[in-house]
Amino acid sequence: MLNVSIIDDDNLSRRIFKKYIDQTNFLNFNKEYDSGIAALKDDSINTVDLIILDVEMPNLNGLEFLEQAELKPQVIISSVNSNYAVQAFDFDVTDFLEKPVPYGRFLQSIYRAQRRFETNQENNLNSSHIYIKSNNGYTRIEFDDIIYIEAYSDYMNIHTVHERFTALTTMKAIEERLPKNKFIRVHRSYIVQLDKINRFEDNMIRLGEKVIPVSRSCKENLLKHLNFF
Repeated sequence: MLNVSIIDDDNLSRRIFKKYIDQTNFLNFNKEYDSGIAALKDDSINTVDLIILDVEMPNLNGLEFLEQAELKPQVIISSVNSNYAVQAFDFDVTDFLEKPVPYGRFLQSIYRAQRRFETNQENNLNSSHIYIKSNNGYTRIEFDDIIYIEAYSDYMNIHTVHERFTALTTMKAIEERLPKNKFIRVHRSYIVQLDKINRFEDNMIRLGEKVIPVSRSCKENLLKHLNFF
């Protein structure tokens, strides 16, 4: 089951996509937003699996939204203007849909998203490490050694039990490569390894001496993964 949200300023387009989602048995409609600005204000936008995003919206268009959002979910872009397609794929979107979108074309795009989701899940479960680029080569980092990952500008600081590594990547890209049974996003800027958490209190967690904030939108998901007595 894929959880899907819609960001589109056109009411008719939102209604059509909601109808398509409702009639597809492995999709679950989550939320709708009438602007990219409204979606940016809601941290829970990163708790879904897939976003259907319009391009031509006032104040903040879809591509500008992608530049700012640092999204975890997959994104399917939709627009009446096919000229946006090339720009859209620069953001590693899953697909581009030209409006008006027939259900068959919508379903084709959704199957692509589902395959990508399943592939990421399978790869994460079968792997024990990642490689990051460093010093003109690549360094292997074991998942078990990672304590937490912190977003810093255009870089990710990967804090391990041995040392800190810096990678030029996005939160979304690195999260897709981490096993979801080991790691969890607790804040817009933090991913932590569940087994490294030694205290949870109010809106913060402690990993050794490091204190990390827990955002309101991520708190419920974190509570589901902690083994309370």
